[in-house]
Amino acid sequence: MMRNWFWAVILCVLPISTQAFDFQSFKKSRKVVVHADRAELCFTDTQDCHPVLLGKTTPKGKFDLTIYATDKAGYGGDVIGFKQENDFLFALHRVWTLKPEEHRLERIASARVSDRIMTNGCINVENAVYDKLKQYFVLEVI
Repeated sequence: MMRNWFWAVILCVLPISTQAFDFQSFKKSRKVVVHADRAELCFTDTQDCHPVLLGKTTPKGKFDLTIYATDKAGYGGDVIGFKQENDFLFALHRVWTLKPEEHRLERIASARVSDRIMTNGCINVENAVYDKLKQYFVLEVI
């Protein structure tokens, strides 16, 4: 008998939300925008912007983001995919540095946008930006 009383008290003190959580609205609010003309990624909720490497073939549009595990060298174990065409996955990922002659770390730090247009279509970001991106659901490339 005492055990039932205990649970009745616990259930009475639990907060009850009068409003349902709208996951779709939350998901849409966690969006990043890549401005291709500026080679820059901006978090829409903080207006915090960062340089990126991208390519002339980086697709424009609005995309859902999906984290994929990978064992391919140079990607740090995962990438954030946003569009697949045939066997090619367009993805946001850490700056890929396995070809030192491409100078990707120097190019992402460059103030010249033309230096940052150089990938095969993926979007490369600095490590700290990549870690933050894992908390976002939507990418818009304009």
